[in-house]
Amino acid sequence: MDTVQTVTYQCPNCNAALEYDNALRRFKCFYCDSTFTDDEIREIFLKRDSNVDLETNEPELTEQQITDEEFTGQSALYSCPNCGANVICDSLTASTRCHFCHTPVILSGRLSGEFKPDVIIPFQTTREQAEENFKKFTSGKFLLPNGFKTEAQLQNISALYVPYWLKSGQTEAHLTATGLTVRSWSTGNTTYTHTKVYNVERDCDMVFVRVPYDGSKRIDDSLMESIEPFDYGGLKPFNMSYLSGCAAEKYDVTKEDAAPRLDERIGKAAEEEIRRLASVYTKLTDVNCSVIYKNQQYIYAMLPVWFLNYTYKGKDYEFAMNGQTGTMFGELPVSPVKKFFFGAGLFLGIFIIAALLGGLFFG
Repeated sequence: MDTVQTVTYQCPNCNAALEYDNALRRFKCFYCDSTFTDDEIREIFLKRDSNVDLETNEPELTEQQITDEEFTGQSALYSCPNCGANVICDSLTASTRCHFCHTPVILSGRLSGEFKPDVIIPFQTTREQAEENFKKFTSGKFLLPNGFKTEAQLQNISALYVPYWLKSGQTEAHLTATGLTVRSWSTGNTTYTHTKVYNVERDCDMVFVRVPYDGSKRIDDSLMESIEPFDYGGLKPFNMSYLSGCAAEKYDVTKEDAAPRLDERIGKAAEEEIRRLASVYTKLTDVNCSVIYKNQQYIYAMLPVWFLNYTYKGKDYEFAMNGQTGTMFGELPVSPVKKFFFGAGLFLGIFIIAALLGGLFFG
């Protein structure tokens, strides 16, 4: 049986492996220094694929089946023996480390096409920028443990593509309430208050586009929400070449599992908007809001994050930086020893100042 020709992401000039250069925002061959835009690579491979011999008795595969087979053949799944994380890399990666616990991880197999993302936002910030921003984030925080800001720690910052579900659709929001308008004025020593009561109804149709939710159980949802938003103008069709030099987390939260949290975010935004439409009243009471979801659609995306996990005294502390916009957020550990000496020093300083002031006034 004839085999299906699959896309390989190699340099058209020298056949070496291509990697995505974050600084150049182009695909680069580090063997012959050729660079290519995403459109150029796509055009080159489309021309190459058009030369495939189609004279076969086998049923012609659909475009979706072809891309699923390509993803299965070019992706590698690594499993961390320490924490169980599943890391997606390209098939050329020989070894890597877990981005959660930094343990060397081992190849465990291939991924099926169902895990192939629909779209990706490539990294637009470099490792140097990530390290510099981490230094700024920790600057002046002298209660940090000594090992937290070392050069060895900086080497643990990982370029990670985080799996996201992006939900789009429409909502119909309906509000009923009692609205009060209150007006007060004074005449002489007397204050008058006039209150009008209204039955309030509001209806609002809204469109929501690509509301995100991270698809990894191991990554804290609030951490990921803190580095939003991403600029969806940078979305590109998924291509395994973008994973060169990076890792990606395999999703373990299905879109069905993500739906309640996504609906909560969308419903909250819809309720805030319909309440704004009724803000002409001084006060609303007996408020009742309902939201109906229509035409819901999901796409599976890989979004870029510079990620650092630090374990201190049995607790994980995470730092994340948006790999597209540079927005960063994290929780920092505090050294108990430094905290003790800081408190003792502060108490001693206050005691000395009090003693000096006492001697000044009563000596």
